[in-house]
Amino acid sequence: MQDQEAFELLDAHLDDLHLTDEQIEGLRAWLQDHPQHAERAFHRIFLHSFLRRRLHAQRLPVSGERTELVINGAADVESFTELSRPHTALIPGPIRRKRAVLVAGGVIIMGVIVACVWVMRRPTVPPPVVNADAYDGFAYPATSIPATTPDGESWPTTGGLQGLAGGTGWSEPWQETGPKVAVIVDHADQENWDPKDMRKFSPLGHTDAQGHVLQTSGLQMRTAMGSRSLTSRKFDLTAFSNEMKDENGLGKDGAVIWFSFLAQSYNSTASNNRFTYLQVGSREVSGFRIGKVGAAPSGNWTATGLLTGAQVNLRSSAVPSGEMTFLVTRLEFRPGAEDAAVWINPALGDEPKLEDATLRLSVPDFRFDGVTINANFSTDIDELRFGKTFQAVAPIK
Repeated sequence: MQDQEAFELLDAHLDDLHLTDEQIEGLRAWLQDHPQHAERAFHRIFLHSFLRRRLHAQRLPVSGERTELVINGAADVESFTELSRPHTALIPGPIRRKRAVLVAGGVIIMGVIVACVWVMRRPTVPPPVVNADAYDGFAYPATSIPATTPDGESWPTTGGLQGLAGGTGWSEPWQETGPKVAVIVDHADQENWDPKDMRKFSPLGHTDAQGHVLQTSGLQMRTAMGSRSLTSRKFDLTAFSNEMKDENGLGKDGAVIWFSFLAQSYNSTASNNRFTYLQVGSREVSGFRIGKVGAAPSGNWTATGLLTGAQVNLRSSAVPSGEMTFLVTRLEFRPGAEDAAVWINPALGDEPKLEDATLRLSVPDFRFDGVTINANFSTDIDELRFGKTFQAVAPIK
């Protein structure tokens, strides 16, 4: 759009004439094209308002030259200054006082115009999408599983997730190394739900109080009923930035690593050492667990550190493991002990504050290169993500 046309559209708008959608979009594009356009539009709008008010009051003699100034859009700073310079010797006192009121009102109008122009100049491009460095939504074909007794006697012992290699950021497929296997379930196809099974009401998902919905895809993983499934997978470390890793794996001192997943257990009981947890690091050396941990007497969602076979600094929440839950963990790696913060069902719009974490604990110094899901109790898990920001592991639909 040419400058002349843009000024004519501004005048038309200020004279309450109708502009088409195409004209409005053209004017918006002209304003965003160069910072000087917005500044010239600012002066133009104020000059137009000033002249119209003064002409209506019949206090400003206008020559043909000055009228041409308005029509042709030559609203430069010098012309505006000359046109609006107070001629105090010619204007009586009462008119000068009224003129001062007009100028003060004009200052307010200018502020409103500046705000409007600033809004029009703001970029409308949405923020870039931040992807997880490793992700699996368990978008695999559902496993055929027979009707299962509460003790899990007929639970599959082969197949399961063995060899499945979907998602991104992994160096190998899932490996099953327990006496039973985890399976893939389609919530819609489950016909014979046990009356005590808390998972029967809806598939895994999370919607926060503001209505933001977590991105989900595919079906969901289900760990073994009864003893037990052990499902693990290694990361492709090249998918992670150098600031997150060293020669020993992920967890370089100074790094912050986020991970998240959806989960819900068959019910919340803690009897008979029933557990399902996600683990990073090593039980034999050091690491971190989160989930339904057998050492938690409540059966609620819990986090704990690991050190030479022992669970240390265990923290248990007030949220039962039979409830559908979105668990988000932030690991800050430091020289010495690491800092772990866990949020349960956080809001998705912005990164949560550390002081609002559901659980907070120190974890023995560790590194990791994969993830293990260890279960002695049937629990559904979905949307497993690892990344360097909260937004990467908590994307919104």
